[in-house]
Amino acid sequence: MDGVLSEDLSTILNPSCPSLAADAPFRLDEGYSEDTRSLDDGDSAMGLEPRTSSAATILETLHNIALNLDERQRSEHAYQVLRTLKTSSIAAIVELLTPLLHIDPVGKLPPELTSQIFSYLTPSVLLEASKVSKSWRARTLDSRLWKQKFISEGWVLDGGEIAKFERNYYSQGNGSKSLSRKAETQDSEPRAKKRATNREEGGAMILHDGSRESQSQHQTGNPVPGHSESQDDVMSGVEVQRSPDTYGGPEWTHSLGFAAASTGAEPMLTDEGSSSDSDVGFQDPLVMPVGEKSVRVNFHHVYKQRRRLEENWSAGRYKSFQLPHKDTPEEAHSECVYTVQYSGKYLVSGSRDRTLRIWDLDTQRLIQRPLSGHNGSVLCLQFDERPHEDVIISGSSDTDVIVWQFSTGKLLKRITNAHSESVLNLKFDHRYLVTCSKDKMIKVWNRRALRPGDEDYPIKGVSGGAKFPSYILDLTRTSPRDMEQHFTPEQLVPVPEYSLIMRIDSHSAAVNAVHIHRDQLVSASGDRDVKVFDIHTGVNTALCKGHNKGIACVQYDGKRIVSGSSDDTIRIFDPVSQLEIACLQGHTKLVRTVQAAYGDQPGTEEDLEQEAKAVDQAFVEAARRGDISANTSRHRVSRERNAGSRRPQDITAVGAKLPPGGGGSPWARIVSGSYDETVIIWRKANDGRWIPGHRLKQAEALTAAGGPLIARSERQNLAQIAAQQAAQQVQAAAAPLVAATGGASMIAALNLPSNGASAAQAPNTNPTLWPQGFGSIHPLQQPTHQNPAAHLHQNQAPAHGPAPVPAVNFALPIHMQHHPQNARVFKLQFDARRIICCSQDPKIVGWDFANEDEEIIECSKFFGPPT
Repeated sequence: MDGVLSEDLSTILNPSCPSLAADAPFRLDEGYSEDTRSLDDGDSAMGLEPRTSSAATILETLHNIALNLDERQRSEHAYQVLRTLKTSSIAAIVELLTPLLHIDPVGKLPPELTSQIFSYLTPSVLLEASKVSKSWRARTLDSRLWKQKFISEGWVLDGGEIAKFERNYYSQGNGSKSLSRKAETQDSEPRAKKRATNREEGGAMILHDGSRESQSQHQTGNPVPGHSESQDDVMSGVEVQRSPDTYGGPEWTHSLGFAAASTGAEPMLTDEGSSSDSDVGFQDPLVMPVGEKSVRVNFHHVYKQRRRLEENWSAGRYKSFQLPHKDTPEEAHSECVYTVQYSGKYLVSGSRDRTLRIWDLDTQRLIQRPLSGHNGSVLCLQFDERPHEDVIISGSSDTDVIVWQFSTGKLLKRITNAHSESVLNLKFDHRYLVTCSKDKMIKVWNRRALRPGDEDYPIKGVSGGAKFPSYILDLTRTSPRDMEQHFTPEQLVPVPEYSLIMRIDSHSAAVNAVHIHRDQLVSASGDRDVKVFDIHTGVNTALCKGHNKGIACVQYDGKRIVSGSSDDTIRIFDPVSQLEIACLQGHTKLVRTVQAAYGDQPGTEEDLEQEAKAVDQAFVEAARRGDISANTSRHRVSRERNAGSRRPQDITAVGAKLPPGGGGSPWARIVSGSYDETVIIWRKANDGRWIPGHRLKQAEALTAAGGPLIARSERQNLAQIAAQQAAQQVQAAAAPLVAATGGASMIAALNLPSNGASAAQAPNTNPTLWPQGFGSIHPLQQPTHQNPAAHLHQNQAPAHGPAPVPAVNFALPIHMQHHPQNARVFKLQFDARRIICCSQDPKIVGWDFANEDEEIIECSKFFGPPT
């Protein structure tokens, strides 16, 4: 074969050279030639310049011969040929072969498929993948992918706020900001120095770093638009302990493992979601342009800021603030604040001063005059500022419920004597208003006119159901088509809005809290029970026991019930099995308010049940092995509670549909407020237990926010105390003078009250000491005042007589010296960014975990309420 190949090659390489015949004359080259033709002529005597047609024939023949060789021979021949080429030619060939040697799946697969694949990667891996190439960077930083990652974390996006922002972006003057705002960082992808050659192939510049760069380099996808002495202060049936706070909660830090989000580069995205160096004029990382006057939110940036916000929660980085603003103390309530709720930029508060106030959280100012209408303390409220609702509903110790218009503060309706005693709590949705009271009753009211047969019409006649007014018809035995035959026209008249439609008297003590979730109603009472009812029938469907004292607050999210009690604990129940699945111990007094956000990821219901079964199985196996005895288990249950640990030794409930602690995402948190004057942020430890992450002190927040205010009633009390102390000290100091001068004349001279007069009537009550406004004068900062007796002594004392009367200073009681204003926490609420709570102080305080970071604040308006 090699011989044949050599012969063929010799013929191919010189086809115009004739065969050397035996009889051809021999001519000796003597160093010159008589041939006058130029060497450039096609008919060169040497015959070495092949014609064009001959070169094509040679290449075709070589190609055919190479194809006839086996793989090894072709490889050997190609190598030998490459060795004869210049280095630059070899580099060019290698670059041409690169697409055959490296196949990029991102470039070959549809964008929908690669996005689905990338969705399984963790955020940190995604950011590493973005460094592979520009096409990978474009796909891994696609806004749609990061929106999906945001939701998969169990976080909620406010779609309405996002749409509003995108729609009004340019009209709000953001266009100029986008063009002038400097980018956070530049593209972090390393770039090798490139030296371009003079030739181009297929529109691609050949570069000497072994890469090809063309105008169609990027692979892109299209984004989609994406009071302390009042009865109102104490929960009915709930014992209030007054033991000192002895707990010292540990501080903690928790690494989020998202270094790239806080230190890595922030990509600039084009209108198709890819990185681009050409969009240098559009520098706002929050948005991506999708047209000349249209933008879409960049969810990669939103995700990054949410992770940074979570890092602040973990590290305890926050900024304290107050309502009202420190420059406008006159806007504060004049008494303690019992209830607050906020949504978006609005907060509504209710106070012992009988008013409701609507605040703007951005300005920390009132947006209208206080709402007056109640004749007692405002104990509970709820509002919905959306235009189609535009409502505030409040309950009071005057037993009335009032419906207000949110936008104007107008009183729309008063439900007089809604209960026979104080209205302690209320909740409403678009269908019903539910109220509860010290009178042990739960009442349900309709918010829209109801006709018999309507979907939300109560179901009367069910065994074990609630009690209904006579105008509610029993339709259990009547079809909608036959109602006119069985009832008179008067009976079929629609039930007017805010009419009583159901009464539940299942509890044996005051009902302190209620919660609505879809068709279920949950209540908590001073009788230590948590109960679940069907909201249509009033049938009690579940009873959860565990607390050993009265329950003050409750929350239900559809999966688990969280409650706080005067036994100083927070307990979590599985309403399906009615078992306690966690007990959180950290407060030293009554837990008055609690909110939980588990951040359940989509589709976790079955996963939670499987986790619970796995825990039960491990417990059963440990018991079978003898690691856990029934006796020790029962003893442990009676002494210690499980805060959520999944160790078999810690399990206190078997058969629950939820794992210990209730499950939830890594970002799950519970926030509780107590009469011990603290707020605890609970987090989940690695073993699943709920532990105190941070302990916030209400008094410290009040001081940090400008110092506590003094409620009107407290000012009066403090004035009386000061007057009594001053009078007593003056009488004691003047006793020798009184005895020496005959008593009555000295008393008259000093203008002191006689034994029959009240000390509170002493003239030492200085009106300037206790201002009538809402100034933030701290009791400990008050100046000392000399009693008039001292002044009398200095000017009129006889030269020979008893010892001089010393100057008299009054002192506050010991408990007021250490705590100038008690700070029992009455109500709190938190969202992704803030905790806001109210207490015995007239001010409302909060902790903002955005910590004055402008980018986090900018994105936080897109974060939905915690779930």
